[in-house]
Amino acid sequence: MNLIRKRPVVFVAMSGGVDSSTSALLLKQAGYEVVGVTFMLYESKSKGEGRTCCSAYDIGDAERVALKLKIPFYVIDMRDEFRKYIINNFISEYRAGRTPIPCVHCNNIIKFELFLKKAEMLGADFVATGHYALKKREKGINFISKSPSKKDQSYFLFGLKSYQIEKILFPVGNMEKDMVRKIAEDYELPTAKKPESQDICFTEGKDWRDVIKSFGVKEKTGKIIDIESGEVIGTHPGYFFFTVGQRRGIGVARGKPLYVIHIDPENNIIFVGDKRNLAIKEFFVENLSFVDEEIQEDFERDYIRCLVKVRYTHEGSLAFVRKIGSKAHVIFEKEYGPVVPGQACVFYSEDKVIGGGFIAKPEKPNNITESMPSQLLK
Repeated sequence: MNLIRKRPVVFVAMSGGVDSSTSALLLKQAGYEVVGVTFMLYESKSKGEGRTCCSAYDIGDAERVALKLKIPFYVIDMRDEFRKYIINNFISEYRAGRTPIPCVHCNNIIKFELFLKKAEMLGADFVATGHYALKKREKGINFISKSPSKKDQSYFLFGLKSYQIEKILFPVGNMEKDMVRKIAEDYELPTAKKPESQDICFTEGKDWRDVIKSFGVKEKTGKIIDIESGEVIGTHPGYFFFTVGQRRGIGVARGKPLYVIHIDPENNIIFVGDKRNLAIKEFFVENLSFVDEEIQEDFERDYIRCLVKVRYTHEGSLAFVRKIGSKAHVIFEKEYGPVVPGQACVFYSEDKVIGGGFIAKPEKPNNITESMPSQLLK
């Protein structure tokens, strides 16, 4: 008796870039039944020059790759969801004096929650993306783990749960970028030489300050205060145009480099100081996500020593982390900075992502002058 074995179906999230294009190619060569899917996320005004993804031009590139590979291709309209969960969050975070990281929210909500649900409803066994990350399974738990590639993107995937990771494939996860391009060039994929996306997609290459202005954020003059002396040393056009750790564009000359140390949105004040003022010993993380309930319970019981990354380019610092209430308390073994409110803080056990969240904004920096006159804060 001959049994007909159904090929596993995988929906590939095709952004119009070389990584997801090559992922679709590799999966087809591996024998999967591949379906290409691109998301329509926002109204694009770009003519394709920007180094972004998911614009109308990128959708066209993804479709050309699908034609080359002879796979079905669909466009899913997620503009409403993208505006609700990603763009609105982007604006509200800056209004709150934090620096958002929209790519993480897009991964968590658009690519791996909504897309995975839609794909499963349509009969997919797996979804796949062009992320540089690996999967690992230990003691019944699925983890995202670091890629050996210089492009490792595990930091951006901390919000994924074990049950989701089981359904996700990363075909180029262990490759270097030049190898991915070579595979694409050898197969003459239309995106083989396409520049890498670097900008936040919906900003389309524009400065983020101009973007938030376009969404109705208006300039409002406020004070710039030296964090050590308490002296007012200048004015600024609005706290929401600044980010902790920023050096350029502050608009004040003091004969030495100045950095944004703290943002006070309630009083529209920017505190600046030397680079050493950015180093901190401890902070809190909110909107937590752990890969599995068992892992979360470990963090609730006691402080756990792990590697912590507070931005994508951060190699990581050893710290003790414990979940206290709805937040996690992070204590570095050695002071580190800048730690930017709103950015992702990711917890690693060796090369495995075990959880993370978003850096909470302190009410005031640890090194603010206690004797600062109260009238300066009004």
